[in-house]
Amino acid sequence: MNNKIFVAIIIIALILGLGGYFFVKPQKIVQSHRSYKIELISDTANIKPDQKIIIKYKIKNDKGEILKNYETVHEKIMHFIIVRKDLQYFQHLHPDFNKSVGEFSVEITFPQDGQYRLFPDFTPGQDNPQKLPVTVYHDVDVGNSSKYYAQSVVPDREQVKTYGDYEITTTFPKDAKKQTEIMYSLNIAKNGKSVTNLENYLGALGHSVILKEGTLDFIHTHALGLKGNTQRGHGVKSEHGSTGDIARGPKVSFATTFPQAGIYKIFTQFQHEGKVQIADYVIEVN
Repeated sequence: MNNKIFVAIIIIALILGLGGYFFVKPQKIVQSHRSYKIELISDTANIKPDQKIIIKYKIKNDKGEILKNYETVHEKIMHFIIVRKDLQYFQHLHPDFNKSVGEFSVEITFPQDGQYRLFPDFTPGQDNPQKLPVTVYHDVDVGNSSKYYAQSVVPDREQVKTYGDYEITTTFPKDAKKQTEIMYSLNIAKNGKSVTNLENYLGALGHSVILKEGTLDFIHTHALGLKGNTQRGHGVKSEHGSTGDIARGPKVSFATTFPQAGIYKIFTQFQHEGKVQIADYVIEVN
């Protein structure tokens, strides 16, 4: 048999035998979440420490379109997190918004020389049927970089830490593992007495921002207990929580999932007697 004819017969047989698989079998098309980026309007080239500046920015999608519609999440449409890249400084702000032009503005004072990362944390109100949260970032240098020495992030060995009049006891599982949901808690006391009258801060009894050393992987989660208050962080949800009356201290519980092994620093905010307090804790995840 002619070789060309033989090859042709083989090709036809393959098409007839496998064509149903290649050409008929339906394919499930999964539409990926549209990506976003921050576009700074303000000049950040010559920022100095202890200098008040206004940073203006817009959020754009991957088509270059300005995002103007946002979901309200924990009472705000935008949570703006600032950290120094060695995790020695943390701030949580809420910018003003000019919806007509889609522009945010926020006043910032960086305390020291160093490299900082800005995290706009938001939920798009359009093209986002699942209401997925989005976090983007932008890095800025402040002051004289030659004066900046990054400090090491060392896991905490003691559970109890003091912040002014407050004593915070942080409890984590002894062996925290990656990609496994874990529970952790803060037990809050002031001047030696347990705090039982915590106040709502942005719709929750506590907010935790968790950042991985080096890569600054970002997780934003909230205290469990309030109605509808479940884990929020990169689409990870918790089944824990209560819809009834809750205890307002001294113990505040959280749930989260660490995506990778490494060292993480947890910044937790809570409100008591009209003031927002910040506690931090460093944990190593295996």
